[in-house]
Amino acid sequence: MYRLTYAIITMAVTFMAASPVMADQLADIQAKGEIVCGTIGTVPPFSFQDPETRSTAGYDVDICNLIADAIGVKSSIVLVAGAARIPELNQGRLDIVTGTLGWTLERARQVDYSQSYFYSNQKVGVLENAGINAIAELKGKRVSAQSASTSEAIAKEKLPDTEVVSFQDVPQALLALNQGRVSGLVLSELMLRDFAAASVGTNTALKVLDDSTLMVEKMGVGVRKGEKTLLDKVNETLTAADADGRLDAIYDKWFGKDSKFKMPRSFKVAPIEG
Repeated sequence: MYRLTYAIITMAVTFMAASPVMADQLADIQAKGEIVCGTIGTVPPFSFQDPETRSTAGYDVDICNLIADAIGVKSSIVLVAGAARIPELNQGRLDIVTGTLGWTLERARQVDYSQSYFYSNQKVGVLENAGINAIAELKGKRVSAQSASTSEAIAKEKLPDTEVVSFQDVPQALLALNQGRVSGLVLSELMLRDFAAASVGTNTALKVLDDSTLMVEKMGVGVRKGEKTLLDKVNETLTAADADGRLDAIYDKWFGKDSKFKMPRSFKVAPIEG
């Protein structure tokens, strides 16, 4: 009996040692009292440096704060390049990504997505003085996009007769358009219209091609694969905020009635279906 019991215990210990330890990231976040959110920082009004406070502000920052409040911890915003969002998350330097992470099949193979908290049309902007009035007129020309972004991926897919030139961030992609190095800029319609409004009356005035909707992008919070308790908490938070009006208030602040865009919210928090 002793030998049998000893053998069973030995086998159990050996099995436990050989088995991977399943981490609970939500518990880790609660234990350290902080959730680290990755965002880009150069894509207003999603995330940008507030000129008055010098801190990072925006829609994605408020989404991070919303999740932090629900967990009962403080939020920490870490700026990352678009191409680094998923690697930084999977290497453990970020807890979640709240950084305009549009859903793609390739990304969904690498990270888990929360329910969507924003919808965005991907379109093409051109300079008003370029004489380009339709997307077909970009054939044989060059367009810019942010590296490792949904804009880059959809431009390569939907504009096969156009050369896509990638840049590290949106400001560089916009600069390439303004300097005439490319003929178009692929980006979210919201950001393109923001740039267009800011450029009125200049020699680099921008306009959005009306026929250039390449896709409707659904954005979600990125979570490492297998972290179900954290993902469930994020989804629970977004769903509750959608139901009680907190998400409306955040949206109105950056995109709706309290912003310069005055765009009514036309979406609800919902699972992203690829």
